Amino acid sequence: MLKDEIEDFQIGRFKFIVKAKNKLYLPVYKGSTLRGGFGQALRKTVCITRYKECKNCLLKEKCIYSSIFETPPPKDTTKLTKYPYAPHPFVIEPPLEDKQEYKEDNEFSFNLVLIGKAINYLPYFIFAFDKLGELGLGKGKGKYWLKEVRSIKSNSNSAHPIYTGEDEILKDSYSLISGKDILE
Repeated sequence: MLKDEIEDFQIGRFKFIVKAKNKLYLPVYKGSTLRGGFGQALRKTVCITRYKECKNCLLKEKCIYSSIFETPPPKDTTKLTKYPYAPHPFVIEPPLEDKQEYKEDNEFSFNLVLIGKAINYLPYFIFAFDKLGELGLGKGKGKYWLKEVRSIKSNSNSAHPIYTGEDEILKDSYSLISGKDILE
């Protein structure tokens, strides 16, 4: 039974390529800045009640923001009972370069790993990261353009485009890594 659950488990890895519209100042470790900015952009995009907290919101059971950032543990679980939330179903792999200043037209990239059902929310992740570029990121709220998103293949670091900022259309032909792939 556990083997079947592991085999059905899926992970998606995506490379986001952004291009600075003006000077962009980021810390050496960019992960927390990307995660925090993404959270704000996602909440501004999907929250219709604008409550400060999701805890008492009528919509929290069906809300994408709540599902991503305040992930409820399964109701029938015997694990994680000490914690109000399950681990987040995504990982941001920030650029590991020390560079902090990106001038206009400079590019940088980061990877996004989506786990399980969060893969279904890929369009929301793309939309929110695009919105974050409009809102601004880092010190001085530098703007960027989401140039491209690529799907990273499971057995290599090769990737193919699934979204471009020019046409703003998400292709549904992306690679997923299954638990079966991992077990092999």
